Amino acid sequence: MSRLKIRHLEVFTTLVETGSQSATAERLHVTQPALSKWLRELEENVGCPLFERGRPLRLTVYGQVVLRYAQRVRGDSVRTVNELASLRAGSSGHVRVGVLRTVAAILLPKVIVRCRREVPHVRITVHEDSLDILLPRLERHEIDCVIGRLQPEALNARIFAEALYDEPVCAVVRLGHPLLTRKRMTWGDVADYPWILPLPGTPLRARVDAEFAAAGLPSPPDPIESISLLTNERLLQETDMVSVVSRQLAVHYADSGSLATLPLEMRHALGPVGLLWVDASPTAALGHFLDTVRAEARELIAIEADNAHRGRSSAPSRKNAIRSHIT
Repeated sequence: MSRLKIRHLEVFTTLVETGSQSATAERLHVTQPALSKWLRELEENVGCPLFERGRPLRLTVYGQVVLRYAQRVRGDSVRTVNELASLRAGSSGHVRVGVLRTVAAILLPKVIVRCRREVPHVRITVHEDSLDILLPRLERHEIDCVIGRLQPEALNARIFAEALYDEPVCAVVRLGHPLLTRKRMTWGDVADYPWILPLPGTPLRARVDAEFAAAGLPSPPDPIESISLLTNERLLQETDMVSVVSRQLAVHYADSGSLATLPLEMRHALGPVGLLWVDASPTAALGHFLDTVRAEARELIAIEADNAHRGRSSAPSRKNAIRSHIT
């Protein structure tokens, strides 16, 4: 492997993407004989066949292993080039953070503000997506870390994981919704209303289905299935629909006067919010960013613990909603 060049890996990953030697040669602006030479050198250096010859090209089991290596190396190369460019331009480094759509609505902005206050010239790029999209990008080193739920699929030997805090899920509705007149509420009370649910197969959808089942009720019939925050928020504002979101997002909606939270009890936590990263020796910028995430998470936990000790209501007021949102 030590004899491999970046060009070998570029040829290899492009062959995987196109499935064709002719298309790869065209994309890389080389002749097919030159391309065949690069591929032959790569397989000789690795000592294994990487493709099953045919149309389209298909990876062998050895090729699948080399692909993971090639993606990480190319991701590191791009990151190194970008980091050097940032330093030459007077920046203090570059951090690419992935975040789940419904997580870190409050934590991440606080982290970014604190980072820029302590290291004014650090460059931070935020990629918002679902975990099934962010995890492969993290493994390929296309992003540096992820803040989100520590689901089982995120816990593997190639990824470092660190829990920050547990966060509940809340049911939300429009202001003035008929259900808000109730001081106590059961799943039977919300079963007759239309619902916006997460997509099938997601942990949150399984959680909601399990809550209805535990109450002896079927899941809501004909729900709207959506993970679009803007679409869901507008639908909730204009109808009597009910939906579920993370507590952070519920607090954000309450603080902005957009939506209200129902006193609907959910039996089990969805899983801790945590950090995911892949570099055993993070860059200075990434190390500072990770430490800032930990510090802000500890501060949020401490504030919530102090509020609980003083006997305050678990529903935060508009004034302190941004800082009192974790149970």
